[in-house]
Amino acid sequence: MMPVYDYKCENCGKFEIKQRITEDPLKTCPTCGGKVERLIGKNIGIVFKGSGFYTTDSRMNKDRAKQINQERQKDNQALLDGDVKSYVEQAEKTDLKIKEA
Repeated sequence: MMPVYDYKCENCGKFEIKQRITEDPLKTCPTCGGKVERLIGKNIGIVFKGSGFYTTDSRMNKDRAKQINQERQKDNQALLDGDVKSYVEQAEKTDLKIKEA
């Protein structure tokens, strides 16, 4: 989806045109060839989709990450203790907890 820019032609008045963000602003009117000026847009509709836009989202994400990190630390401790069986059991429990959440 390309953005729509507002322009003002010295002869024709205001008009809109779709342009890529990387394109240079128009200098001449596509209708009459007159000089144009790009206007600063107003009333831009912004849609926030997904999580992370509200304070409760970031708090929940941080709490969730902290919980997962604590579970993984248990996994690592079992491995450091040289207890492979406990490590496997703990890692399976951690994976199950992560899937359930």
